[in-house]
Amino acid sequence: MSRIRHAAILFLVLAIVTILSFRAGASLPGRNAEPLAIDGASLPTLLGQQPGLITGFRYDGGWIQIPIQVDEKVTVDFGDIYNSDPSGFTVLTYADTSTFTGPDTDPLFDSDDELVFLSSGSGQRYTGTETPAGVDPHTGVEVLLVDLLSLDSAYVYLFVTDEGLDPAAGGPDIDYDFVLLSGDYKTSYNTMSGPNPENSTVVTPYYSVHFQDRWIRDETAVFHDGASGVDILDRHKNLFGPGNCTRSEDTFSAGEGAFIVNRRGPVRSIRGYVGANSGSTTHRIHFFYERRENILTILRVHAISGIMDYFDYSPASTGMTYYNDLNNGGVTIDAVPDIVDQGPITWEMVTGTQGTLAYAMAIDTDIPDLSWTSYYSDDSTPEVTQCTGDIYEYGASGIWIDEEIPNTDPGAGGGSAYRFNTIRSIAFGGPALAASFAAEHYEDVITPLAFSAIPFTHLTDSGENPVTAGLNRFISIQAAPNPTDGRITIKLALTRQDRIDISMYDVSGRKILHVSTREYQSGLHELHSDFSHIPSGVYFIRASGPAGSAASTRIVLIK
Repeated sequence: MSRIRHAAILFLVLAIVTILSFRAGASLPGRNAEPLAIDGASLPTLLGQQPGLITGFRYDGGWIQIPIQVDEKVTVDFGDIYNSDPSGFTVLTYADTSTFTGPDTDPLFDSDDELVFLSSGSGQRYTGTETPAGVDPHTGVEVLLVDLLSLDSAYVYLFVTDEGLDPAAGGPDIDYDFVLLSGDYKTSYNTMSGPNPENSTVVTPYYSVHFQDRWIRDETAVFHDGASGVDILDRHKNLFGPGNCTRSEDTFSAGEGAFIVNRRGPVRSIRGYVGANSGSTTHRIHFFYERRENILTILRVHAISGIMDYFDYSPASTGMTYYNDLNNGGVTIDAVPDIVDQGPITWEMVTGTQGTLAYAMAIDTDIPDLSWTSYYSDDSTPEVTQCTGDIYEYGASGIWIDEEIPNTDPGAGGGSAYRFNTIRSIAFGGPALAASFAAEHYEDVITPLAFSAIPFTHLTDSGENPVTAGLNRFISIQAAPNPTDGRITIKLALTRQDRIDISMYDVSGRKILHVSTREYQSGLHELHSDFSHIPSGVYFIRASGPAGSAASTRIVLIK
C-alpha cells in the first residue's frame, strides 16, 4: 500500500469518526504494547509541576494507578556532552546527571519534556464525580486515545499526587544495567579515544540485549510466549558497504565518543551515545520498552560513500525464516545462499522457535533524489570480508544506501548540511509468527495512536461532568500527502464548535509557522496549505483549543 493511499484511508477514517461513536473499551486491542510519548506542550495544565509528582490512572470499575514516566529534556552543547570546551553546536536531548549532559535547566515539567505510558494502561471513560485517592483533584487531565486503524478508543487520566504516590505505580523498571568496566562514567570514561568496554544489558520479560561497547550490540534473545531464549545475534552492524572495513561499529567505539543518557525507568529505559569516528556529533538513541525497542540514528558527518545498517545473526538462528515487504514468501536462514529481491524495504522479520523480531524502518532525509536498497546474505562462507563479529553471515539483513551521501555535518559544512536520520522500531514476538506480524507492526508505527488531552475536574459549576463534556472537545488532525513536497491538505475533525489554532513545529518543539486561528464548526474540515518555502525535514502540525485540548500529526517535507 502506498503512503499516499494509506493517508487517504486515514482521512476516510476521520470522516467516519465524525459520524460514528468510537468503540470505547477497557484498552486498545492489538496495540497494548504501544508506547505513547506526549510532550509537555500538549499537556499545558501540567506545566510547572514537579515531574516526580505526576501520576497516571485508568478506570476499570474503579481507579487503578498505572506506570507513567517523565523524561526531561535539555538543550546542550556537544562540547558539554564530551566534557570539553563548548563547540557552538547544540542539540535538544534527554537530560541525565549521570553523564556530562547534566540536568534539565528547568527542573519542573516544561514544554519539551516527555510524559510516557503504554496503551495497555488505558481504560474506560469515567462518568462519575470522584477522583482517585491521593491526588489533587484540581490538577486532572483526561487523555483520550484513538486507534485510527480500528476506531477503538480508551482513556488515561493524569493527576498530580498530594500524598506521595509513586509514578511507577509499584511496577519494576525496564531493567537496563549500564556497566562500564572501567568504573564510574564521569571519572573513568575516555571521551577522546576508545575502546571503553562494557558489560551492559537490557532485560524485560520478553527479550534481552547486550552491549560490549558504545556501538557494539552483540546479543539479542527473545523470551516471548515460550520462545527458546537463545542468543540469535552476531552483531548489529554499521559499514560503508559490504566488506568495506574502514568504518564499522568497532571503529566507532574505538574513536572519540561519549554517552548522552543512560536512564532506567518504569515505562522505558534510554541509552543514547554520540561519536562515530569523524562523525563526532553523530548519535544514536535506543528506547527500550517492555515488548518493543525504538532506535533513532542521526548521521552528522562529511560526505561518505554510503552506509549500511543491518543485523547479522549467529548460527543459533538456523531454521528461522526471513521475510520483508518485498519477499512475503520468506527464505530459511541456514547459511545456504538464497535469492532475495532487494529494494527500499519498509519492514523485515526473522521468526522461528527462537522467537520473532519484526522491524519497521524509515529514512528521514532532505537529500535530493537519494535512493537506497536492502541487503541480505545467508552464507557460511561469504565472499565479502566480515569486518566485525564472526566469519559467517546468517540472515544478515537491513538497509543499504549504496550511493554517496553528501555532507550531513553542520560543523563540516559551515552551517550548511543535509539531514539524514534513520528510525528502526523492533517488535519482539513469540515463536514462528506469520509475516503479517511485521506488516501490522509497520502499520502501527506509521499510524500512531491519536490523542486529545483536556483538563479534568470532577464537577463543573453547572453540574456537568467535564469528562463527558470533554468528549465534545475531541480534536483529531491528519495531513496528506505524507511525505510531501510542500503542498498539503490538513484534515481537522471536531466534535463541537471551538476556536482552534493550527501551527507548525519542528522536531525540537520550536514553533516555526502559524497556519490558522479561527472558529470552526463541529465536523470535518479541510485546509489547503503550501509549505514549499519551509526547508525539508520532519515537522509537527498541531491543533489546539482554548480549553487545553490538543492533537498533532507528523509530516515529512521532502523537496
